[in-house]
Amino acid sequence: MIAAGEFLVIAVLGSLLLARPGPNHAANLESDKHAYEKWVNGFATGLGDRPAVVIVEPDALALLSNCTDNAYRQARLQMLSYAVKTLQTTSDQVYLDAGHSNWVPADQMATRLRAANIAQASGFALNVANYDATDQELGYATELVRDLGTAKRFVIDTSRNGQSSARGQAPPGLVSRAQPNAGSGALAPRLFIDPNSEAANWVRDNPSDPRARQITQRIASQPTAKWFGPWSGDISAAISGYASVASNQGRVPVLVAYDIPSLGCAGNKATGSKQWCNPPGRQLGSVPQALDTQGDMGLWIKAPGESDGDCGTGVGTQAGEFSPVVAKDLITGKK
Repeated sequence: MIAAGEFLVIAVLGSLLLARPGPNHAANLESDKHAYEKWVNGFATGLGDRPAVVIVEPDALALLSNCTDNAYRQARLQMLSYAVKTLQTTSDQVYLDAGHSNWVPADQMATRLRAANIAQASGFALNVANYDATDQELGYATELVRDLGTAKRFVIDTSRNGQSSARGQAPPGLVSRAQPNAGSGALAPRLFIDPNSEAANWVRDNPSDPRARQITQRIASQPTAKWFGPWSGDISAAISGYASVASNQGRVPVLVAYDIPSLGCAGNKATGSKQWCNPPGRQLGSVPQALDTQGDMGLWIKAPGESDGDCGTGVGTQAGEFSPVVAKDLITGKK
């Protein structure tokens, strides 16, 4: 097992694959699976022998029920299983995304995780780009481990689940495993802070803006994920270039390669697009840190201030674009 602080932290989503309905859809699915495997292989090549934590496909398992027929569902599960098999090594830890506590019941998600090869993975990821309180997600993690019937580690996205964010009650009897001083552990100080993040670039371009100081202190100075997808070009080169910079500094980068195959499985988060997409009144959560002594982690997977799209407090922005309005609202919790 990799010791804390000795690995890259990477989230992976696969390659863009569009289902093409019609009489030849079985052949099309085979072509799509081949393209997916090629993409995953390219990601692994770009990573090389650098130790890594790999979060596989946020939303994929949670959206599985949206697949139009069983062939599409089985294709998705086979793709996810391939990603686990390829990326889980003696030096790399793979986490399959399991949605969040307000989406799919734990027993159903456990069944999907098993079908996607959770047995070979290190664990699962929760709350990516969502707002559920950490204790609520810890409760869901406990339920998943119970239903899986085997101990698995997990990571929780804490980038947008602060005090003003959507809150829920933890299951009765749950004792939070969050450690008050966990941020002083070995991993937190070694996370890579990208000097060319969207937030950092905005601050450099707008030094006299009254919001610049707070954005620097609260967001740009914290380790957040960098997202990769079809816009990234050669995935092997993109991963290798970014990971090399962090590795040369002795730091641990957090990467997200985002490109879910649609395969007729598109849809919104269960909490509803209006509630999820740049809603007002949300707030930064705890900075990346260990959650307990078992290796479970809180990470900033969704970079705070980067818009979900032209909606809510991000009106007029594109998905992934840094918005000082969204960033400032997350800092203040403004409703």
